[in-house]
Amino acid sequence: MNLVAPSLTGWMAFWVGLCLCLTASAFAQSVSSNHATERLPVETALAILIDPASRQLAGEASIKLHDGSPAELLLNADFRVTRLELDGSRLDVRPRRKGRLNRWLLPPGKGGRTVTVIWNGMLSPTPTRQQHSETLGDRNPTAGPDGGFLPAGSFWYPLIAQHDRLALHSWRVRVELPAPQRAVLAGTLASERVTADRTIAEFDFPHPGEGIDLMFGPYKVMQATMQSRDGRKLDLRTYFHAELGELANDYLSSVRDYIALYEARIGPYPFTEFSVVSSPTPTGFGMPALTYLGREVLKLPFIRGTSLGHEVLHNWWGNGVYPDYAQGNWSEGLTTFMADYEYALRDNPDAARAMRLGWLRELSAIPAEQVRPLADFNARMHAVSQAVGYGKAAMLFVMLEDYIGKPAFERALQRLWQESRFRVAGWDTLRGAFEAESGLSLIAFFDQWLKRPDLPTLRLERAELIEGGVRVTLAQSEPPFLLEVPLRIEGSGGAVSQVLTLSRAQQSFELAVDGRPARVVLDPESRLLRRLGALEAPPIMREIQLDTATRTLVLGDDAYQATAGPLVQRLLKQQPREISPGEAPDASPLLLIGATAEIDVWLAEHELQPTPAEVAGRGELRMWTTRFANGKPITLIAASSPEALSGALRPLPHYGQQSWLVIENARVVDRGVWPADAPGLELRSD
Repeated sequence: MNLVAPSLTGWMAFWVGLCLCLTASAFAQSVSSNHATERLPVETALAILIDPASRQLAGEASIKLHDGSPAELLLNADFRVTRLELDGSRLDVRPRRKGRLNRWLLPPGKGGRTVTVIWNGMLSPTPTRQQHSETLGDRNPTAGPDGGFLPAGSFWYPLIAQHDRLALHSWRVRVELPAPQRAVLAGTLASERVTADRTIAEFDFPHPGEGIDLMFGPYKVMQATMQSRDGRKLDLRTYFHAELGELANDYLSSVRDYIALYEARIGPYPFTEFSVVSSPTPTGFGMPALTYLGREVLKLPFIRGTSLGHEVLHNWWGNGVYPDYAQGNWSEGLTTFMADYEYALRDNPDAARAMRLGWLRELSAIPAEQVRPLADFNARMHAVSQAVGYGKAAMLFVMLEDYIGKPAFERALQRLWQESRFRVAGWDTLRGAFEAESGLSLIAFFDQWLKRPDLPTLRLERAELIEGGVRVTLAQSEPPFLLEVPLRIEGSGGAVSQVLTLSRAQQSFELAVDGRPARVVLDPESRLLRRLGALEAPPIMREIQLDTATRTLVLGDDAYQATAGPLVQRLLKQQPREISPGEAPDASPLLLIGATAEIDVWLAEHELQPTPAEVAGRGELRMWTTRFANGKPITLIAASSPEALSGALRPLPHYGQQSWLVIENARVVDRGVWPADAPGLELRSD
């Protein structure tokens, strides 16, 4: 069957009249013997033709429905369907448009029926100037000579919905592209044929998957192999743009190490291969059996030691066990805990504590009206969702491991994997695994941290010496949480750690302590989810980024005004909301940008501390944070020239957790966080 529809006659001569050697239905039959014997509710076979230069796509889908229930067929409304058949007979059903999708109702019928769809259309241009945060919300299928990305969420191919949700499905995909383009997607690379003028690749994914993300580009492919824990041969590949070729071996080696690490902790790697794919845009995505990272990101020296391991781990959590999004997405928090946090802990306990404190700082900076329960988190779309879905969730797992112990925690991870592999699992499923391995009821623990949007405010009200020890009084905001509160008692006998169970708004505890205790410190290692006090949370730039009430003030001539606008939009993700001349500057959080001399004058006029020594006189641009007397945060950005502001446009938004930094030649050359003090009280006797 010729999949080149009449609307595609503008394709280059090579493509005119080209027929796919296999239609989707024939392709499905040719590889069916390779599939596992377990029958999945939906099996999809695709035959796809893409021309990156003209951005045209033509495809045929053969979709087998083993469930006879009514179903919906969904496809991006930008594409045109030229044929729709059910069991070989034309299906005369008009679609209804809803948002960006066309939806066809499929009536109930016998199990095993087959839907055939032939469609075509034009893809969007691959963006050339895009920030990573912008790629998170970009769901357009794109194409261009430098590469293309067709995310499953763009509905670039027909998907089936049954029982009020998208159906998990296996897939078999054949992709044809002009050389030197190479395609890659989740699944086993069953075959690939590369000639002087075209490439044809066939992929097989026999597991129940959430959707097909298709990537392509003018890639050079490098390959290595390893043996999995259960004896299987795993194929490791890099699909890199030409200038990244020298990085390929190092990436392959790192992938091998990460797979071995997580196989030992969780269980055998679920797929037969893993690929690292370079993107022309600054993406950072993890899909089953691959990760899609921006070509500039891949060049950064720290990526192999941080982000790469995070994406490999997603093959267990997120792409191997699927979150039940109705209950919230737990996979990002668990992956952050087991990857980013574990790497920090392995390198330096102080770095791990700094990471925990950073999460608490961000969560404490979220204005009360913007807080959301963790159970509401599905995906990172902005700074607040990132703080909740990654930081709050990771802190939940820090506390859970402390509470049930590391051995039970590790066994629970293995149980979760064994029982939920390639299945949808909600927070309740996770709770069940941790309860089974710890022997503890964790209902109250999970309920409060998942369903309550607020965080407790914790205070060390009183600490006094008593015979043989100390008496401490703890207080928390109401309604009270059930908290396991870490304390450290310091004195002549050294430091003694205690964990107190606080269940009321105020409680007193008597603790036996040897030696002469002198001081009690509350949560000294930042291991408890809570809203930090003022001394624990010196200002960071993220505060003005999280608060939608943040106003801006730009000091300087027209050139400063013009260059500050894009920087404000990049930092705050909103149009500048400037304070009026007669408005009190401390009424809202403030972002102040301008010429160095004018900022110095403004600080003096408002009786604020001058430029701190950490940044004064350094670099072309300086950022630092402080507070008004009423506690409202200020972020100040002092630039030596408008050009220095332009140079900060790319690096500065990535340093939200910093209190100060210095930029020279568009690079951050120094940075830091103002010191924080854990709350404590000197001991006294009555």
